[in-house]
This record gives sequence, structure tokens and C-alpha cells, in this order.
Amino acid sequence: MKVCETLQVAPSSYFLRHMQDSELKMMHRGLGPQGTKALAVPLVTNTSILRLNLRDNWMEGMGGAAIAEMLKENCYITEVNLSDNHLGDYGARAISAMLKENSTLASLNLSGNHITDRSAEHLGPALITNTRLRNLDLSYNSLGDHAGQHLGDSLSENTGLRSLSLAWNCIRGRGAAMLANGLGIPKQTCYRNLERSLLSISILFHFLNIQVPQVTSEFFRCPKFPPGAT
Repeated sequence: MKVCETLQVAPSSYFLRHMQDSELKMMHRGLGPQGTKALAVPLVTNTSILRLNLRDNWMEGMGGAAIAEMLKENCYITEVNLSDNHLGDYGARAISAMLKENSTLASLNLSGNHITDRSAEHLGPALITNTRLRNLDLSYNSLGDHAGQHLGDSLSENTGLRSLSLAWNCIRGRGAAMLANGLGIPKQTCYRNLERSLLSISILFHFLNIQVPQVTSEFFRCPKFPPGAT
């Protein structure tokens, strides 16, 4: 209550009623940056909540940074949904820094947050350091070929991820090839799938003893290489 007073936001009766539950769902509640900061403070020491869904709260970068700082301290939350929150690159950088320290989080949804290539330079190293994260959703952002390079490099060293969604970004032929190279997919396999000439890339991969994942019909969705590409 004191935190809410300091930040000049109204206390959430829903949070007070459910703060001892194993899952907290607070979607579409318009928390904004200040409301998210207020929520993050009690979550630092909360030992009950294991799954946190804050989708579509317009928390922006500052709110995302507050959640990131909270997750550096909280060692109980294993699943977080921050999709559709306008985090931008500021929030994504804060989340990346958190991933280097957090050893509990297993699933993270950052879909629809206006994350661009500028964040990939921070996400890449974070994915190398973090071995706990199993599922990462980066779909519906603005990641391009530069991100493909950084993520491809990090995926070649990552030993924890089981699934990664990059659907509906701007990663095209060259970036997709770099991603495939990071996953250990042979060039001829990559190019054959790239020729399906769809709008974006969608990756779903599974590691089994860090082996090369199987390539399914949905592995790639992106524009084909220009003629003469090798």
C-alpha cells in the first residue's frame, strides 16, 4: 500500500486477493509503467506465485525494466508472459540483463513488443549465459537480419532452449541462413525451405542431447533467396 501511495497509483484489489495463488493473471488491466513498478515491489519477496501473466498492460520500457529487476531477485517464478506491452528496445535490454542472472525462469513470452535489431546484441549474449530458459517467444516484433546473425551465433552455444518462436518478424533470407547455421542445419536444407517464399520466419526447434533439430514443414517461413544464392 505504501508503494502505491509513493507511486501515486491505486492499489489492485485483484492482486491483493490472488497474491498467494500459484498463478497470477493480470491481463488487459492498463497497469502502465507506474502500476507495473508498484506490482513489481511485492513480487520480489513473493514465494507463492510461479506463473505470471501480465499481457497487454502498456507497461512500456520502464515497466518492463521493473519486472526485470524483480526477476533478478525472485527465485520462484518460472513462467512470465509480457506480450503486447510496448516494451521496446529499452525493456528488451533490461530483460536481457535479467536473463544473465536469473536461474529459475523457464518460459518467457515477449511477443508483440516492438523489439528491433538493436536488442539482439543484448539478447544474444544473454542466451549464451542462461541455461535454464526452455521456451522463448519473440514473435510479432521487428527483428531483422542483424538479429538473425546475433541469435544464430548464440543458438550455436545455447544448451537450454527447447523452443523459440520468431514468427512474423523481418528476418529474411540471409538472416534465416545465419539462424540455420547456428542450429547446425546444412545449407542445402536451409535454402530448400527458404524457397517457400512466405512473409516471415517461424522457428520451432527441439534439442535432444544437443543434436540437430528435425526440420518440419513449418520450420521456415520467409522470402526465398534471390537467383544465384549459394
